[in-house]
Amino acid sequence: MALRDFWMNVQTGARLIVPQVIADLPRRDASFVERGLRGATLWLTPRAVEGFQEAEFDFLTDSERKSLASLVEKFRKVAETVNSAERATDKALSKALPLFRDIVRTLDFDRYGDDEAYRLGKLIEREIGDPLPQGLAELRFETGFDHSGDPAIWIWAFLTDEASETDERFLRTAQQLRDVIEHAARVVASERWPYVSFRSLKEQAEPVEVS
Repeated sequence: MALRDFWMNVQTGARLIVPQVIADLPRRDASFVERGLRGATLWLTPRAVEGFQEAEFDFLTDSERKSLASLVEKFRKVAETVNSAERATDKALSKALPLFRDIVRTLDFDRYGDDEAYRLGKLIEREIGDPLPQGLAELRFETGFDHSGDPAIWIWAFLTDEASETDERFLRTAQQLRDVIEHAARVVASERWPYVSFRSLKEQAEPVEVS
């Protein structure tokens, strides 16, 4: 539950800033995110990172987990100095802004649809390996229940421009990658049925929906 609470609190804080900060990550650069953060200060509160427990993030690599823990701790210390009844000072904003921005970017709401998708997605990506197999540019994840009411995980695999050059090449690459992705999903999340679909990298900006 701690992971879910933290996930929801950060997401709520980010949405209080500018909805597009989430929708456009990670395709927007740091300066764009900072402009959104400066547009409102309701996010600058310890509640924005409430629920974080480093032990809950054992699915991340050591460096990823320690980096996130450091960001959260530094942000919390700054946020605790802000009086909720007053406007945050420029000094507090300047300190907290890059920290919260990097927390939001780390959770990558654009690729992971929910907290469980974040946990399982990270593990599946690790199972697949780094770097990703040739032809695979990016993965997105979402968890839930399918039309039969059974636990499921939806995985959208975006193929590189080269792999999408022709329909024949796209289909051949997708067929090769499907076995790799489904195997990783079954190893990591055996209790969830994996639904894998493929898109070209050009379709990356389009919303994905479970079916």
